[in-house]
Amino acid sequence: MYNNAKIIIVDDNPLFREVLKLLIEMEEIGKVIAEAENGQELLDLLEIYNPDLVILDIEMPVMGGLEAAQKAIVKMPGLNILVVTQAYGKETRQAMLNAGVNGFVLKTSGKRELEKAIKTLLELEN
Repeated sequence: MYNNAKIIIVDDNPLFREVLKLLIEMEEIGKVIAEAENGQELLDLLEIYNPDLVILDIEMPVMGGLEAAQKAIVKMPGLNILVVTQAYGKETRQAMLNAGVNGFVLKTSGKRELEKAIKTLLELEN
């Protein structure tokens, strides 16, 4: 159902990116077409790829998730973005929603919650 979905993972932790990629591909949720360590790399990748979903961390070096989300949505209006982060406060959550982010999942959430969030956003694409 989702296995043709094109996903970009943006997180400064290479182990987290690899685990998330394995989960997405082993569960046949989609195909990870690119990975980035920071928001600037995401913007560069958007010049090359047309993803169905971006999975984005908030706190990263060079360019954080909030600025990256704002710029990515200007570049690709309607882009689906799921924030997967350690923790966020009410103000950060509101700022991300104002930027156009579609959803949030804490990194401490279970596998099923993460899968559900990804699938929900991919359904928005269809």
